[in-house]
Amino acid sequence: MNIIVQTPRLIVREFCPKEEILLVNLYKDERVTRYVTKRSEDETLKQFTEALAGYKSSPGLGRWGVFNPIDDEFIGVCILKPADSDPTRIELGYVLNPKYWGAGIATELSKALVFYGFEDIGLTEICACTHPENIASQNVLQKAGLVRDGNIFWHGADLPFFRIVKASPKSSPKERT
Repeated sequence: MNIIVQTPRLIVREFCPKEEILLVNLYKDERVTRYVTKRSEDETLKQFTEALAGYKSSPGLGRWGVFNPIDDEFIGVCILKPADSDPTRIELGYVLNPKYWGAGIATELSKALVFYGFEDIGLTEICACTHPENIASQNVLQKAGLVRDGNIFWHGADLPFFRIVKASPKSSPKERT
């Protein structure tokens, strides 16, 4: 299994084939699906299979599991990949087990994914959207440096749109002369 990002409180890594039940169970919780697209178990399993295949076809981008580094407990799922609604844009997203809500995990995860995207794989822009009523996730995105940029029609709805653009490196005095 390939680790994508690690912080003191989380490990973001590729899923193992035997972990499909983790994703299925996460999406069975109605608190979790309040602001995200509801999927059948078959749709979730298809999404999981596509994620595993994507590890080979799109290295560096994907849908990954988020785990506790101490006990390997499943925290949730995250994405940094071409958006389904606009494959020319890279979308950041996450869904966490309610047990981890309100503890700063989503902010820590989002900041780590932005850093990874810009510094490790060379992205120049990262986007995200949220349900209009999901103020907590909107706050998380802003804490991670994303800025509200109107609305966008993604995932079949008109949603608040956020983005962050990698800052250009400052030129040194020698480069300016």
